Amino acid sequence: MAWLYEILDKFELFVSGHIWFAPLSTLILPFIEALIPSLPLSVLVAFNLNIMRTTFGEVAGTGLTVVLSVLGSFAGMFLIFGLIRLTFGPFFARKVQNHKYGRMFLDIAEGPKTFPIFLIMSNPFFPSSIINYALSLTKIKTGRYVWLTLASRLVIMSFLVLLGRIFDVQNHLLNIVWFTLAYAFLFAVWYIWFRCHRKKKKKADPET
Repeated sequence: MAWLYEILDKFELFVSGHIWFAPLSTLILPFIEALIPSLPLSVLVAFNLNIMRTTFGEVAGTGLTVVLSVLGSFAGMFLIFGLIRLTFGPFFARKVQNHKYGRMFLDIAEGPKTFPIFLIMSNPFFPSSIINYALSLTKIKTGRYVWLTLASRLVIMSFLVLLGRIFDVQNHLLNIVWFTLAYAFLFAVWYIWFRCHRKKKKKADPET
């Protein structure tokens, strides 16, 4: 990914000379990531966070990074979602239905339970664009898709911004290893809590 860091370095020089472009950068980079699966969202958000904190200060810069990143990422995902549904989505949906794991994903996305698909969409280390392509092939209602996408983007961006501030990924690239481990640890703690909570609920109400 050396080419990406070279581009970001040049982009940072441009933004530093054109401060008005900083908010647009915070919108544009997550938008592009939603279109291109190979781009690392954590690096792009850390880059935007560094610029926005320098431009608008710690509190305002951090808050704006979260909000603008959510909006930019959602806009890119919704664009792809709409285009695929209106074009060749139905054709590929039939192909997916005939595949074992494809059918499994369709059942999860189109099923009545929201939590499983929300959990998948809220993981920043799953390529959001690929998940979005898959969702475009399902019969998920647009309203449900919109709020699921916005909510999951908010969770992801909040995590990335928080951990990005702690580990300063943009200026110390090796810290992305600690960044990943910290996220995995937080996710594991949350998952254990969730499982224990469900077990206690089942014991309290055995008929459910």
